[in-house]
Amino acid sequence: MTRLSDTRGLPLTGLNATQIERYETLLIELYSYRPGVQARLEDLLQEAPGFVLGHVLRGYATMTDGLRSGLPEARRYLHQAQQLGGTATERERLHIRVLQAWVKGRDADRLMALEDILARWPLDLLAYRQLTGMLFWSGDKRRQLGAAMQALPHWQAAVPGHALVLGPLAFALEEDGHYGLAEGFARQALEHNSTDLWALHALAHVLEMQGRVREGDAAISAVASQLNDFNLFRGHLWWHLALFRLAQGRLEEVLDLLDREIFPAASLFYLDLQNAASLLARLEIQGVDVGERWVRVADAAEKTLGQHLVVFTGPHQVMALARTGRSQPLAQALQGFRDDALAGLEQAHTGSAVARAMALYYQGDYPSFLQDMRLLRYEAASLGASHAQQDLYFQLMVDAALRTGELALAKSLLKERLVKRFTEPSGWQRYADMAHLIEQTNDPQVLRGLLRSGLHL
Repeated sequence: MTRLSDTRGLPLTGLNATQIERYETLLIELYSYRPGVQARLEDLLQEAPGFVLGHVLRGYATMTDGLRSGLPEARRYLHQAQQLGGTATERERLHIRVLQAWVKGRDADRLMALEDILARWPLDLLAYRQLTGMLFWSGDKRRQLGAAMQALPHWQAAVPGHALVLGPLAFALEEDGHYGLAEGFARQALEHNSTDLWALHALAHVLEMQGRVREGDAAISAVASQLNDFNLFRGHLWWHLALFRLAQGRLEEVLDLLDREIFPAASLFYLDLQNAASLLARLEIQGVDVGERWVRVADAAEKTLGQHLVVFTGPHQVMALARTGRSQPLAQALQGFRDDALAGLEQAHTGSAVARAMALYYQGDYPSFLQDMRLLRYEAASLGASHAQQDLYFQLMVDAALRTGELALAKSLLKERLVKRFTEPSGWQRYADMAHLIEQTNDPQVLRGLLRSGLHL
């Protein structure tokens, strides 16, 4: 059969030339985090029901929502794509295999299938963004960098969509500690599009890890008036702005951001729940009275018990349930995590252990929390997310050590926490100065204050 190709020369089944242009626009909007993309894709599928990758992409989007309740819908899109498998290209059939593995919970298979696509068709923008995004939640930062870099020789500046590969590359470089390179690629992407949220996100991480909090504040504030034009990912950018304000001691502004932008209502979106729970924890460590704000998060956690497919969300659910004293839902959540671990689900064993540790912290059993979390503090990285998000583990451990009077342990953990932030020779002196400051400080409140700032002196 005759097939037309996309702007990067890859054949597409089921679209005419005009429809390919619409699909290209949808891809750009999707990876620019514009709202309404799935509705517009659904309209395209109504016109072109034989569009194989369209059905796959709808399945990808449903799975990206991160809820088990979406599995029936994802299976429906998978079935529609499979029905078209006989007319699909080999590349499209591999995408169908990715979606099938995702729906069945076979994470290793879906990642390898995407790697196979990029190895043979490195200009597949859909595969590139799906793979780098999925690896974010795998905990394998070196593999994420490998995925982002291996296609790079093929993505010359003249290739359509070139700027959309720079943000994932910048973020992967940052997470692997290459801050200078990461900043360069992030800023290159932002020169092309000042509201490329993933590139801005990568830049925010660089500035966070290097303690450049005022620059980070300025970078996000510069586009703050436009953030709410984007989809739910915008909440995570507001979260980063809150971290920069927290580091500067602007605590009332952090509360305002939480109430207005980060978690104004009991959102069921996994990233919103993570953002809110981790920010409330950080604020309370700093002695801030957060009032009844945990209730909103606990409401969302309770409504989504057993639903979240992103395992990193589970410990945050437990934090909110334990913090608000909801013993029955808490017990149900912990049992659900244990059941997933017994069923052999990937990441579930570590997720269950970290969730149990979080419950201990918020039940006031700080010695047991420390005993468990110290053993888990590096294994917990396998649940995915960024260094900045994973920093919550160290924040709570330092606080627990101070609460139990273990000053030496608190100092040790604070210095250990700096290691991820010092990765380049230019940062050595700042690392040494901060480590010296930690060692010379015996006031618990001052030590808690140092948690806010990383390398920001």
